[in-house]
Amino acid sequence: MSWNHNRRWKDFQALVNAEDYFAFFELPYDPRVVNVNRLHILRKFAQYLAPLEHFQGSEEERLEQARQALEKAYQTFLTSTPQQEKLFRVFQDYGCPDPVGGCAGCSSLGERGECSPGIPA
Repeated sequence: MSWNHNRRWKDFQALVNAEDYFAFFELPYDPRVVNVNRLHILRKFAQYLAPLEHFQGSEEERLEQARQALEKAYQTFLTSTPQQEKLFRVFQDYGCPDPVGGCAGCSSLGERGECSPGIPA
């Protein structure tokens, strides 16, 4: 029996918590990873889900695509960081505007490309 036996898209749409999504799709996860990266995983998941809004396949195929999207979003944060993914504005503004040559903020820290002008000290 496949994981999505008797599961419906409308049931998926009623889910709210990250843990509920993992349980729904029967995907294993490390709670420590989810606790630290919850919002980032859900944001990435939403990005991967967006193309499914107009999905023309069967409900079963759509759910499988959503399952793969959640797994991909979770896997992203096993090898990457929120700073690298820049899903939220605070991380988009984070980082040196000139990581090669450095900027005034780098000079004050003595580290080239390590300043964070988008985040007040």
